[in-house]
Amino acid sequence: MNWVAVDLGKSTIKATVLDKSNRPIRLSYPMGSYATTLFPSAVALTEEGNVVLGDYALQFGMYNPRLEVKDWYSSTRKTLIARAIFERIKKASIKHYSDSNIGIVLLHNNIEDPELRSIAETVFSKDNVKTMHAGEVFKRTLSPNSKLMLIADFGESGFRVILQEETKCLYNERNATLGFSSIEMLPLIDPVDLSSHNSVDKRLLGQIMQRIKILVNNGEDVILPHDMSAKGNSLANSFEQKMTTFLYQCFDECTNALKTVSKSWKNVEEVVFVGGGAHSNIIDTVFNKYIQSHGTTLVSYNSKNIGFDAQYA
Repeated sequence: MNWVAVDLGKSTIKATVLDKSNRPIRLSYPMGSYATTLFPSAVALTEEGNVVLGDYALQFGMYNPRLEVKDWYSSTRKTLIARAIFERIKKASIKHYSDSNIGIVLLHNNIEDPELRSIAETVFSKDNVKTMHAGEVFKRTLSPNSKLMLIADFGESGFRVILQEETKCLYNERNATLGFSSIEMLPLIDPVDLSSHNSVDKRLLGQIMQRIKILVNNGEDVILPHDMSAKGNSLANSFEQKMTTFLYQCFDECTNALKTVSKSWKNVEEVVFVGGGAHSNIIDTVFNKYIQSHGTTLVSYNSKNIGFDAQYA
C-alpha cells in the first residue's frame, strides 16, 4: 500500500508522499494550468453548495466578493469541507503513485479529532487510516536518542510548545494569543482611502495583507498593488521589527514551559522550529541572540520549516 501523510493546518494543508527512491516529498496538487505543493487552507462555499479549495478559493473570493473565504476549520460546514479536502488529497496521491490503493496518516497535536478520522475513513476506508502524535513523529525520526527535545510550533492562530523527553511528553500547551496571524500588516501599508471601501473590500484587502506578510517573512520581494505604498523607507525593515518582538515573546513562552517542568535551556539537546512563522529568514539570528541572553548554548537546533506535515512519519 502507498501512503500519504497529512497535517490539516489552519494556514496550509501539508501532505507528504514518497518519491521513487522512497524519500519524502511534498504532494503536488493540480491547479488548472499549473501544479503546486502549497495548498492554502482557504475554502469557499458557492450558493449551490459546492466546495472550492486552496488557490481556487482565494481566486474565487477575489472575483466573487460576496462569498466568504475562510480557513476550513472555522467553517460551519466542516464535515462537508473536510471530505472535499480528503478527496482532493486522495486524487492527487493516486496520480502521484499511479495506484489507487492509498492509505493516510493524520498528524495531530494534543488531542486526536475523532470526527476527522471518521471522515477520512469514508474516503480512504477504515483500515487505511492511521493517526500519529506530531511530537512522537519528531522524536522517532529527528533525535531518537536525545534526552530532551523542544518543538516550537509557530502556528497561524497560536503558538505551541512541546517538550519531549525520550518517549515521554513532558509538556504540550498552546498559547492562542501568540498566533502568527496576530502580526498586523495593514499598519505598514499606505492603501487607498479606506473610508470609500465596504466591508467586503476590506476583507479582500486583508487577504492581500496576509499574502504580503508571508512573502516578507520568507525574505521574498514584494510588489505592492498600484494603489498601495510602504510606510517609511522599507516594508521589510518594519516587518522585521514586529517579527523580532513576536519571536521573543514565543521564545519566552518556551522558557516558561521549561520552568514548568523544572528544566532550563541547558537541559535541551535539540530544538525544532515548525509552522508558518518558522519560515522567517531572521529566526536563526533572533534565536541565537535570545539564547545568548540566557547565557547558554544548545547542542543542536533545526530552523527549517519542516512542519507537522508528516514528512518524517
